[in-house]
Amino acid sequence: MQVRQATERDVDDIVRMSRAFYATTTYRGYADFNEDTVRRLAETLVADHVMLVAENDGAVVGMVGLFVVPFLFNSDHRMAHEVVWYVDPDAQGAGAGKALLAAIEPACRAKGATGIFMIHLSTSPPQAAEIYQRMGYAHSETVYVRTI
Repeated sequence: MQVRQATERDVDDIVRMSRAFYATTTYRGYADFNEDTVRRLAETLVADHVMLVAENDGAVVGMVGLFVVPFLFNSDHRMAHEVVWYVDPDAQGAGAGKALLAAIEPACRAKGATGIFMIHLSTSPPQAAEIYQRMGYAHSETVYVRTI
């Protein structure tokens, strides 16, 4: 399993995995998946933020993407905000998820981040929160959504 910075060549795989990820979330109830929007998002993450992919035998099987932006309450600090962390179901259990998670800290630090916000969706597997806590992340907030 190899984790590396994504390139423009990976955008099709990122869009493919994003579609699969989106289908597992409550986000699908708010709006249809828009491939053009996700393609632009992936291109932005690749070019200007943190977008890592996991490869197994040359095939992209997982990804993690984070925006690195000024902290809302003190712009002297930059924080990384997770957008997506996903591993193809067929590749789960082979270490891709853990390898991606381990790789984000140095990648975010290289982009100037002093902290990382990881998201735990209501549809996330429970072990994701346990992994975050074992890696030193602290529970920070819970978000509620209402469609208007």
